[in-house]
Amino acid sequence: MNHIDRYIYAVVKYLPEKDRAEIAEELRANIFDMLGGDHSEENIVRTLEEMGSPFRLALSYMGTEQYLIGPKVYHLYLEVLKIVALAAVIIGVLTFTLELITEVDSIRTIGGVVGLIIGGFATVFNVLVGFLFWVTVVFIIIERTDSADEMIHSMDKPFKVSSLKDIPNLERKKISKVEMVVSLIFTIVSLYVFVYRNDLIAVYTQSETIRIFNPEVIAGYRFLILFSGGLSILVSILKLLYGRWNELLGVLSSVNALVNLGVMILVLTNERLFTTEFLGFIEGIWDNIGISLDMNMQWAVRGFLAVVLITTLIEIGTSLYYGFRKVNTKSK
Repeated sequence: MNHIDRYIYAVVKYLPEKDRAEIAEELRANIFDMLGGDHSEENIVRTLEEMGSPFRLALSYMGTEQYLIGPKVYHLYLEVLKIVALAAVIIGVLTFTLELITEVDSIRTIGGVVGLIIGGFATVFNVLVGFLFWVTVVFIIIERTDSADEMIHSMDKPFKVSSLKDIPNLERKKISKVEMVVSLIFTIVSLYVFVYRNDLIAVYTQSETIRIFNPEVIAGYRFLILFSGGLSILVSILKLLYGRWNELLGVLSSVNALVNLGVMILVLTNERLFTTEFLGFIEGIWDNIGISLDMNMQWAVRGFLAVVLITTLIEIGTSLYYGFRKVNTKSK
């Protein structure tokens, strides 16, 4: 029955979602009627090939309503949109990265960093909208000329059952593209600012700016921090490409979480991480309420790492669950 299930899926994937279940049942009944009680693989293959191209059959189920982009080319339009949207996001992120490298030296406050992040989202959005607009215009022109029929004819090849693709596991959890774009931009900004412009990470008072982190210590961990951030960027890009969780993403996301945790522990447990000016500033605040600086900085770091550890374990658990979750897909 696998050939029949794959053929039916190949037909109904072109149809509106609200009509798929009903048409699938109707099509299945028609196929079994045509088989005439002979359910051998040879007869199934012969019957399906006599029925012809799944796309051509899907066209016969489509209505004649007026569309901005009609059913003949709508499936192709969606496929092109997916490719173009991914390309637009990558181009937008690369453009933002170049802007970050060229403009970050002129930033003097955290407010400037926030503005840069907002600008990054605006860059990605503008590139994405521009790409989608022109793709839509091109397909509207195709729809309203003879190009649509010519395009279908050029793609119309003799149908063979062996050309049917496996039914994708649509019950795998979908990955949010918006979440991945946010993750990419946040990682790039955080990585660049922490490694190369950590002077911006400071306490800003009316009279002075107190740097929080010791630049020499951060420089000593530069390779590890860049490796950890680069791995995070790679995982986000792979999630954008795959679109749904799978075993590879489950493993890579878990490894990435462990690497990030390890690097964070190494950096935060370095006794020279915080500048003496920052420690003096904190000590002045805590002295007023009778708190020991040494004891409470240690507890603050340990408490933060404990939260990070719990979060990492949850992230690893959910990544492995979504990546390796098996879904029963019984053939009807």
